[in-house]
Amino acid sequence: MRRKGFGGNAACYLALPCYLAAQIHCSAVDLGGITALRGNRRYRSDMKTITFDVEELIGKVDAIRSTQLPYAGRRAMFQLATRLRKEAWPAYAQRTFTSGNPVPFTTGGPGIRNGGLNAIADGLTVRIDLNRDAPGGQDPARYLAPKQAGGEIYQTRFSRALKSRGIMTGAYAYVWPATKNEKAFAGEINRYGNVKPSLYSAVLERLSGKTSEGGKGTKYRGYRFFSVPDGRSGREAKGFKPGIYRVKAGQSPTKLFSYLNRLPSISGRWSFEDFARDESGPLLREILPRTLAEALR
Repeated sequence: MRRKGFGGNAACYLALPCYLAAQIHCSAVDLGGITALRGNRRYRSDMKTITFDVEELIGKVDAIRSTQLPYAGRRAMFQLATRLRKEAWPAYAQRTFTSGNPVPFTTGGPGIRNGGLNAIADGLTVRIDLNRDAPGGQDPARYLAPKQAGGEIYQTRFSRALKSRGIMTGAYAYVWPATKNEKAFAGEINRYGNVKPSLYSAVLERLSGKTSEGGKGTKYRGYRFFSVPDGRSGREAKGFKPGIYRVKAGQSPTKLFSYLNRLPSISGRWSFEDFARDESGPLLREILPRTLAEALR
């Protein structure tokens, strides 16, 4: 399935096929792998399969109980999809990403529209993925993929916008916020520790020559923003390191963002395979006995 702004799939297939013969066969979880775009390159993880044995999940199954396994299994997979989406993934994301404070679009969960994990049951199959409609292709499947496999992080919308407008030159690959300067970013960091989108928008507007002075009451009224270097002029401001600066008349320039020659790299921090295996197994052990008992009533 392709989503707006994303070139590939991030999916797992959870299946519980019950072959009812003299022996209860295995159920399987097939991981479709994660595909992500980093720059203009495509990366895809390997296909994985995790196998669960029905009798290991719920104990010995006699002939009478086995007749109800297909029906009970379908109900169990529907409930599994719901539990993975609303409970397991939000809790896992809180434990795993951005020091326990991930944004709602990553976690999803009750009360949050869109975002988080897609989990759809279809008979004895559940499909889970992280593809979500998102402006500029900023869906979880894209920005979480580097944290799974390790390597270069994804290029942000802000970096792409600076390049497309000719402001950031081809010598640089990424824009890094200089948030260690807490005074410069006062009021510009949200509760998740990220730079507010409003600041990115304001910087782009100023660098594009719009609202250079700002209206009455505007936070950055009287400030000028400039880029070093600026690909539109070809000139470099001597004595300044590459990046984006803010300055007010009579004051020294303040650096807001640094230009980096290459995309930063991170180590792998999580595994979709581990999530699917570690969360689905315990849930199925809880859900399947209950749906089977209900089917036998």
